[in-house]
Amino acid sequence: MRCNSILICSLLSILALVLSACDAGKASMAPEETNVLGIYKHVPQAYSPTTPNSITINSDELYTRKNFSGDKTTLLWGLVTIEDY
Repeated sequence: MRCNSILICSLLSILALVLSACDAGKASMAPEETNVLGIYKHVPQAYSPTTPNSITINSDELYTRKNFSGDKTTLLWGLVTIEDY
């Protein structure tokens, strides 16, 4: 009787490990964004358009380079936007 319960518990534990939703880090996650009360917000790989009410600064206006990251940084609740694309 005791051997059967140990066998059933171990089989259930192995089954739970095999059928769990863990994918060992292979899934791609959404880009992480940093937001500090709206005063500073950084979104990596955003590539999103800015609002017409924002002062937009593109990184290619500041310096020339060929590999853009697509990051978007907004300051003061979107008043100033710095784009790297």
